[in-house]
Amino acid sequence: MADPGYERILSQLKLALLNDCGCEDTLFRAEEEARDAGLSGVDIDAALGERSFDVRAMAVLAFGCALKNGDAAALYSARARALAVGLTAEELDFFTGFVSEFWGLAQKR
Repeated sequence: MADPGYERILSQLKLALLNDCGCEDTLFRAEEEARDAGLSGVDIDAALGERSFDVRAMAVLAFGCALKNGDAAALYSARARALAVGLTAEELDFFTGFVSEFWGLAQKR
């Protein structure tokens, strides 16, 4: 999963997961990481709104946010959509682990 494409998606996913974070320092660092990954200001704003202009990234954001929120119906729908746009079950397992680890760490801050 060291594919450079994942760096952009993971940056977007971090922003989407942190969109309701009240910590300016945490958001600032996530936005800096996103810029370093090649995201534009518009991409960053979209991710903070749990959106992306890329269909695969959008599927990952919906999947990750459903995991974060514990919404089983949204998770089922997001998983089906992600598979339909070409993500694999292995990729979804990777993103599940990422969200679990990231959100667990983010909650401790």
